[in-house]
Amino acid sequence: MQFPGINRGLWRPDEPRVAGICAEMARTGNYFVPHLNGRPFLEQPPLYYAVASVFGSLFGTKSDIPFRMSSLLFGVLTLGITFFIVYPRKGLHAGLLAVGILASSWGFFRISRWIMVDISLVCGVTLALYAYLRLLDKPGSRDSIILGLATGLAFMAKGLIGPAIIAVAILIDFIRHKDITMLWKMCPLLILVIALIPVIPWVAGVYHQGGWPFIREVLVVNNIMRFTGASEGAILGHQQGILYYWDALPMNMLPWTFLAIPAFVASMRSFRHDPYLSWVIGPLILLSLASTKRVVYLAPLYPAVTCMVANWLTTASRRKWEDIMVRITWWIAIVGSFIPFAGILIGKTALGVSMGILSLSGLSVFAGVARRRELKEIHLVMVMCIALCTTATVYFSYKKPGEDCLGFAREALYKAGHREITMIQGDESTAGLFSMTSGKVMRNIFSLSRIKAPGFFVWADKDEKVLASIKNVAQVDILLEQRVGGRVMRLAFIKPYDKPILSSTSPIHA
Repeated sequence: MQFPGINRGLWRPDEPRVAGICAEMARTGNYFVPHLNGRPFLEQPPLYYAVASVFGSLFGTKSDIPFRMSSLLFGVLTLGITFFIVYPRKGLHAGLLAVGILASSWGFFRISRWIMVDISLVCGVTLALYAYLRLLDKPGSRDSIILGLATGLAFMAKGLIGPAIIAVAILIDFIRHKDITMLWKMCPLLILVIALIPVIPWVAGVYHQGGWPFIREVLVVNNIMRFTGASEGAILGHQQGILYYWDALPMNMLPWTFLAIPAFVASMRSFRHDPYLSWVIGPLILLSLASTKRVVYLAPLYPAVTCMVANWLTTASRRKWEDIMVRITWWIAIVGSFIPFAGILIGKTALGVSMGILSLSGLSVFAGVARRRELKEIHLVMVMCIALCTTATVYFSYKKPGEDCLGFAREALYKAGHREITMIQGDESTAGLFSMTSGKVMRNIFSLSRIKAPGFFVWADKDEKVLASIKNVAQVDILLEQRVGGRVMRLAFIKPYDKPILSSTSPIHA
């Protein structure tokens, strides 16, 4: 059972690649330069990979769960930091509200369970928000050190974009306060020195292993050029328009979007006094200006939005339209409590019934208490958390057979025995998947001319073009095939013809 979305294998496109990198780091002990199937992978610094590789070393590298524990760790740390951001200002009730809302926001719920590096960036940015707000209350070297550490960790998680998000949020906050002198009270030199403590050894290690080309690839191409849309960065993909995030953020704050709207309006009305507004607006502007965009890049904004919603929910009075938004959210929670029963319709009868009963039990208990007592908001959060977890359990269980490529890789290795498998045109996901499951670097070919002798080969096909190309030059015996994540993955025993129908020097057509 996948409760709630933990034990579900590896889903394309990100998880197999990241898991493969983590497994290889655990095997090699090279914590400076991540590698994917034996080749340097220089998109981000290694913080997430290093933490995940420690879990892999402790619990094994051939399962997804040890690496997923890294995401869960960063997620739990983020929830804890969020609590301590809100608690000193609004009390225990508001702190618990913030934790529950963040934990049950779909964007955060997903990223804290996916094997992806972005959750480590979220943790770093949230820690920076915590330290900065403490510095506003009472400047001191302790919190300057924490802010510097958070900035360094944000860099080690995702590169230059991490410190940039923190810097632009603080800059917008200075503008909000109309007081640039706040900068000097924060001990900026101390913050910079602490931030560089993890960065300088890593840069030195990368330079030692690959020189300037490695430094250029990870910092210039994958950070600056991807942000600006320069040619070398643009070919890496994910180019989107400037308004891309303006509808993506509300979607990923579901099911709390209808509360985020009045919370944002209230924050704008009292923007001089709202400590979270700058940490939403600043990063959102920065990310919107970037050429490369993905929905997951919004994740560092979720804790600030959550704090804003919790702050608004604990206000003494609301307007009529704001109360309507609260009622709509209650209805979302009520309807969501029935959704797990959909498992009955999709072939997951036992799971759907059990999760549905659990969800309705939570609704009955907490909605009943909410009618009789105060603190209704916390009961709404509890109902929503239970509804999301039970629904996700059914959803992931249903989707796993069509999305999990880990099962295919394990069966392919079993069928091949101890004999070598060669990847044909293996993309990053396929390379990471088989590098992880086999525990070694796998051969990967991109031209049919490399098929010199009979053997086992594996590839992923969006359609039948790769298979058709192979059949033109070799006899193909399909041993295993499975549709995974919109592609058909195949394991075959291939024996090249003595005289191929087409020139074997022709490239493979994907």
